[in-house]
Amino acid sequence: MEKMTATLNYDDLVLKIKDKDPLALSRWGDGEWLNIRKAPGTNCDGNIYYPDLGDTLEKIVTVKQDYYMGAQDYKRFNLLSDVEKYDNQNWIDADMLHKASMDGNLGPLIAALEEVEVVYIGNKTLKDLSFVDTFVAIPAKNVWRFRDRVMEVVKTTITPEHKTYLFSAGMATNVFIHELWNYNKNNSYIDVGSVFDPYVGRNTRSYHKNLKLGAKNQ
Repeated sequence: MEKMTATLNYDDLVLKIKDKDPLALSRWGDGEWLNIRKAPGTNCDGNIYYPDLGDTLEKIVTVKQDYYMGAQDYKRFNLLSDVEKYDNQNWIDADMLHKASMDGNLGPLIAALEEVEVVYIGNKTLKDLSFVDTFVAIPAKNVWRFRDRVMEVVKTTITPEHKTYLFSAGMATNVFIHELWNYNKNNSYIDVGSVFDPYVGRNTRSYHKNLKLGAKNQ
């Protein structure tokens, strides 16, 4: 059965979270494309471009998926992208959460997350976010090396009740979401990237230092 529509915007996502409507959303940006291209070195977060991760990402993006796949707004942010090469996907805006943050409009998302059971997969600095019910701690960098253990732990949290899984796990996130969606489609799996870093005192992206974390975002 088709699990997704062709488009999804920020308001749609918030509503789906509140309604516990199962979905998967992975986000594809310059790091993922460089990994697929077998670039040497690391991305801006210090995550290594692993060749086997690149191979796995390419296998995923080459096949039309039955979940949401977001492409970074590379023209606005002047980023490398191969999204046009993979026009088999119904690409949506991968930066919807970051744009909501820049607009001071994360409040609705945070409120929706407060109403549901949230499992967060990220580095330990994110553990104390107000909406987190279960936290799966992962290394700050190169989680791909520990992918089997991470998947094993995350799967132990899956129960018959719907849960919303949030991922801040770098380029490996897209693989985790793909595998978990195909393992159990009764939950929601969402790549939130670095959007919540400023809320735990970490400015990991250039726009973070300009945020005003006032009432609209809380």
